[in-house]
Amino acid sequence: MSIETKSQQLKDLIATYNADWLLGDLSALIRAGRERANDQLGKLSSPQRQLYYLAGLNISSDPAEGLDVMFTHEKWNPIVALLNEIEAEYDKLFFPTQPEDVTDEWKRVRQVAMPSFLSYFNQGPLNYEEQVINWIRDLFTPLNTIVENATGVKTEDFIQFYENLDQLRHKNFQAHSTRKELLRPNWDKYTKIKMGVVDEAPDFIKELGEQHRHIYTFMSDKGITDRFYPEELISETLPIEKVKIVLQHLVIKRAKTDYLYYTATRPGNPLFEKPILYIGEGIYQVFEVKQVIHAIENLLEQICTATEEHTTKYVSKKGKLLEDRIVELFSNFFKTDFKVFRGYYVDGCEQDILILWKNYAFIIEAKGYSLREPLRNPEKAFVRIKDDFDACIGYGYTQTRRVEKKFIDAVRLKITDKDGKLIEEIDTSKYEQDFSIIVNIKSFGQIQCDLSTLIKLENDDDVYPWAVKLDDLEIFLLTLISRKKKPIDFVNYLLMRETLHEKLICSDELEICGGFLIGKLNQKQVDKNSMIVTAPDLGDIFDKQYHKTMGFKNEKYLYEKQSGKFLFW
Repeated sequence: MSIETKSQQLKDLIATYNADWLLGDLSALIRAGRERANDQLGKLSSPQRQLYYLAGLNISSDPAEGLDVMFTHEKWNPIVALLNEIEAEYDKLFFPTQPEDVTDEWKRVRQVAMPSFLSYFNQGPLNYEEQVINWIRDLFTPLNTIVENATGVKTEDFIQFYENLDQLRHKNFQAHSTRKELLRPNWDKYTKIKMGVVDEAPDFIKELGEQHRHIYTFMSDKGITDRFYPEELISETLPIEKVKIVLQHLVIKRAKTDYLYYTATRPGNPLFEKPILYIGEGIYQVFEVKQVIHAIENLLEQICTATEEHTTKYVSKKGKLLEDRIVELFSNFFKTDFKVFRGYYVDGCEQDILILWKNYAFIIEAKGYSLREPLRNPEKAFVRIKDDFDACIGYGYTQTRRVEKKFIDAVRLKITDKDGKLIEEIDTSKYEQDFSIIVNIKSFGQIQCDLSTLIKLENDDDVYPWAVKLDDLEIFLLTLISRKKKPIDFVNYLLMRETLHEKLICSDELEICGGFLIGKLNQKQVDKNSMIVTAPDLGDIFDKQYHKTMGFKNEKYLYEKQSGKFLFW
């Protein structure tokens, strides 16, 4: 059976479910994860993206077909089987048709194309909402004229909309789980499912049933916490007029469309761009609330790159903001005994950032280059991926290498301005170690974690740079600070990290960082193994830290986290 046939079978099957019930249940499964929903998710290879796929298929099907409001093993098991079969069909695109096809070049192409393809389509955004909010606010607020001319509202209005929606959904969840006093007076108007006790039951059973009816209703229809009227999102700075404007950009209705494929991007899953469903009678339902802030970022980026003039402004702002963030993070981490050079020149070439801390040098290049969608054909995919990689990480390494050679050769480093005027001359022989670091906005997954597939070192004793996504860098450094780690611990991480290339299977840098922090990944282990494969649970340390306090600017729910009175799901 072809991908098309299996995808259509899956769409026909999932179309039989009521959309508002299904989206609520799938959203709850995403939040629960494998640990708390292993019976339904245990056999899925990529639960979050596969559940998104199911939701997208449902709302792009005929609304007259949606009747079911309960999963049964007879229907769920075929759904899981089709999801995994579809993903297996995509995997086959990278397999040989004949044994003689397998050459060294064939292997090299697929060593790059296959993990990049799977990471791109199977891995959702790996960051915390505060990081996205802070980035949107700092990047797009200076571009408010462009945003307001296109939408009628400002960047902060979009952010406030998200904040109000997130707070409402959080309050609703608490109300239906542990804090009944937070219930909306008309809470049962947000569901079509009515719970009750049979008339023949004893009075005390009826009384108990009524007392906990809101909990039983939530367990039967988890989307009840995700539904709202626009008026519920009004706040002092966000009147109903602005709420309605923002909704226009983020709302979709269930309607039959041609959306079918797991890896479709044009058009792609409708819930990525419009994660709020209009379900009728003035009620809206958010699928996954965090996707709203990602959709807002994508919308604002589209608006601010609609013309060449606007794109120039946007790219300039983004590049400067990225550098600002990097310098701020390292400044807060090192605290003292460090010196920063920005926008400096070496041998007439512009460099981004140089940080000198005690007898260590950190040569940093900031890259805001966007990763394009990998193509299905491995050979064509390889060309596109390599082009994007070379323009981002590859070029960044060329830049850091220019400065790194000064430290390797122990020659004096003359730092000048763009006109060639000497700013400072550095005796590189005084520095014990130097590290090349490329910080990008979007991760390349496996080929970024192990750079050996696309970067060729000049000499046998050279080391690979550290390529890290900005959000991962922030999470790692803030966790080091929170756990009272010293800058020398970071240095030790970088030294170990250099030796992981050519033996690493990993698509998420935080799994490596987490393994290092909890002691499950160390230099001795790296030295004695020819292959290191990381696992998602190595990054759990960062979620645990976040549920205590991460240290983000404008961090959310600090009282709820620290009071111990609230349930997080």
